[in-house]
Amino acid sequence: MNGQRREATTFLSASLGLALLAAPALAGGVPDKPGETWDLLQAELWPGQEIADGDAVIDMDAPKRAADAAIVPIEIRITPEAGRRVEKMVLLVEENPAPVAAEFTFGEAMGPDITLSTRVRVDAYSNVRAVATMDDGSLIEVGRYVKASGGCAAPAAKDAEEALAELGRTKIRDFGHETAPTGYREAQVMIRHPQNSGFQVDQVSLLHIPAFFIDEMTVTLDDTELFRMTGGISIAEDPALRFTYRDVGARAMEVTSTDTDGGIYRYSYAVGTDS
Repeated sequence: MNGQRREATTFLSASLGLALLAAPALAGGVPDKPGETWDLLQAELWPGQEIADGDAVIDMDAPKRAADAAIVPIEIRITPEAGRRVEKMVLLVEENPAPVAAEFTFGEAMGPDITLSTRVRVDAYSNVRAVATMDDGSLIEVGRYVKASGGCAAPAAKDAEEALAELGRTKIRDFGHETAPTGYREAQVMIRHPQNSGFQVDQVSLLHIPAFFIDEMTVTLDDTELFRMTGGISIAEDPALRFTYRDVGARAMEVTSTDTDGGIYRYSYAVGTDS
């Protein structure tokens, strides 16, 4: 495990330990506003650092009441001021057993404006937050309150045999310029994976199913890194990431994913062709 991965794993592990201590007393919180859970997470994950309100820069779409707590859609758009760029973003579900859903590191090839969407599990009524690190080191955040519960313990949509048969199968949908801002393209990476949370129960043995999930995904464009995601149990089954990136005439996109059992999954795609 390299240094970057160790650091990210420590970051995720710290959030898990903190939430297990805090969640029973703090479930619910205050919609869209800092509360006790948020204060604890800031102190644990960004000790001594100031996190400013990011409403002027970050826009987040999340349902006020989720139709399915196991697959809650989240879309984030970050539009920095001229000359600034987003380096990292942490997606948090405050009241989840492991509140850090994912940490993203963005390459310059993504462009200054970031549009990214995915699906998360929400285990209890919770603020969902995006915390962005800008290229000057400053931190900004926004939050949305989502009413949902039971997402981390919800049974998988597929049975175990079906999930294993498709394990790691990756696909890219290329939306091209149709839905992207001028000068950008849009794509979606989808990978088949059960994303077992460790809180689900086997209906036959009545034992908890061990946690098993995608812990890292890297997307490159002509060998230049677009972004890297370090993921946790809060990313929903069959992870799907939709994003925009600068159109520089690149020809090849590659996705490399790893999971907590050591599985490695690679997929290459010729930009502008059918996936």
